[in-house]
Amino acid sequence: MSSLKERLLRHKKSIAGTQEREEEVKARMPAGDEPPGPAEEGQATHGGSRPESAAEIDEWMVVGAAMEHTEWGDFVIRRRTYEAGFRHGEHELGRLSSCAEELFALLEPTAGKAAANRSAAPFHERLLFLDTETTGLGHGAGNVPFMVGVGFYQGDQYHIEQMLIRHPGEESAMLAYLEQKLAAHPVLISYNGKSFDWPILKNRYIMNRMELVAELSGHIDFLHPSRSLWKHTLPSCRLGKVEEERLGVRREEDVPGSLAPTLYFQYLAQRDPSVLEGVFVHNELDVLSLAGLAVHFACLLNGSYDWSHARLFGLEECFRLGLWLDKIGRSGMADTVMNALTEELLAADELASEEPCLLPLAQFCKRRGRYTQACSLWSRYIALKGGRATASLEPYIELSMYYEHKEKQWERALDYAQEALDHLWRRDALKRSGERKSNALSGNRSREKEEREEDAEAVSLRKRIERLRRKASSSASARRAASAVEQDASDSLLPTQSSAQTQAKLSAGAAGQAPVQGAASAVSRVPQSTRKRKSSLSAVEQLSMPL
Repeated sequence: MSSLKERLLRHKKSIAGTQEREEEVKARMPAGDEPPGPAEEGQATHGGSRPESAAEIDEWMVVGAAMEHTEWGDFVIRRRTYEAGFRHGEHELGRLSSCAEELFALLEPTAGKAAANRSAAPFHERLLFLDTETTGLGHGAGNVPFMVGVGFYQGDQYHIEQMLIRHPGEESAMLAYLEQKLAAHPVLISYNGKSFDWPILKNRYIMNRMELVAELSGHIDFLHPSRSLWKHTLPSCRLGKVEEERLGVRREEDVPGSLAPTLYFQYLAQRDPSVLEGVFVHNELDVLSLAGLAVHFACLLNGSYDWSHARLFGLEECFRLGLWLDKIGRSGMADTVMNALTEELLAADELASEEPCLLPLAQFCKRRGRYTQACSLWSRYIALKGGRATASLEPYIELSMYYEHKEKQWERALDYAQEALDHLWRRDALKRSGERKSNALSGNRSREKEEREEDAEAVSLRKRIERLRRKASSSASARRAASAVEQDASDSLLPTQSSAQTQAKLSAGAAGQAPVQGAASAVSRVPQSTRKRKSSLSAVEQLSMPL
């Protein structure tokens, strides 16, 4: 609360100072004229407007604004114009005129066609950048947008108009003026506008019984691409943080958006326009940042900012850039980013903070059918974190699946599956030893759920191991049978020279030559009964008898 008080005091004028300014206004006015009071200010109707006094015109010059008189009524407007060379952070706003068509990729397909066919004007001139300041954060009828800031291009110039209502009676006039801007610039660009700003404005048209004739050709909400690119690398995706970290915008003594409703209520109580000066500046910077983001995203889409630009903020941001490009249909650019990232990850000697993108990048390569790169990344992850208890089982399982289904190498697939099961066992043992005391004191529902999931994972791994063992065993049997068949075939093709030599040696023995070793071995295989009968015969008769 102390910080809130300090901010209020910094932007608050004393009541005495306000009274002195009112007395000075009265002194400058002709005799008999009185400055309008709050009751007179609320007399504006939908059908017309009343002439404003010189005091009312002069008081808004303090914040660089003036009164706008329309057929629907009066409201306060503040206008600013920026030339093409104006830089908001790192980007020149005029650069959008040459690359705005790239933003078609961020539109829905049907909205993109409508935006393309709606007008012959250049696409950047059909964009309307919108940001609102409201009295609350809800979507109910009590939440009123008291300030609406819009930005649009005319040629290379960027114009900002900020509309403010001094009381609820001026809301219809502001909404009617906004509808004219929507008709001239039918493609809306906002930051979280699809969920907040635009639904609130449509509700206000209904509450004021006004028909919104001008329909949008498309709506680009920069919050969604910002989250896709920077959700994992920035502490927050608020517009202020994004513009500071990625656009290079530094705001000095800026009034936060959460303080805007408080300052507006202070203005309603004191009727001092200077109280709202900080709110005007804050809203103007928001609308400028929308144009800066448009230039940034367009440069990413046309290749002006390639993967090396994102590499300045880390490998994780390179990976998110590739995913975002693939999501919006820029597959070729996504492959370029992912290939460069893969090469750098595999070539690096050491990786400390870049490990989180290894497994998601491997899955991306797998979806693309680049299994060689995917296997290299899984192996890289195992080499980096395989010995840690917190390491993922995914690379082991994926490699086991690859060698089973793609390479048909059952033994290698079995090794990876067994490593996964061993790693799961070590991890579970470490968890059980570390959480034994905490589980005794706290509820065990979450732990029981984790155990069921781990048990299911272990069961799946055991089934995989059994299947791979069967495949490996049958494969080994098939290889042994194949080798035996090959051996039999080679034996059948040997020449009969050895049999002829054996017969010749036996004949030589019959002629009185020394018997050969083969004949002796053949005689040793003769049954004993036959050998006894042969012993009573002569040598010639023994040789003539059959073996």
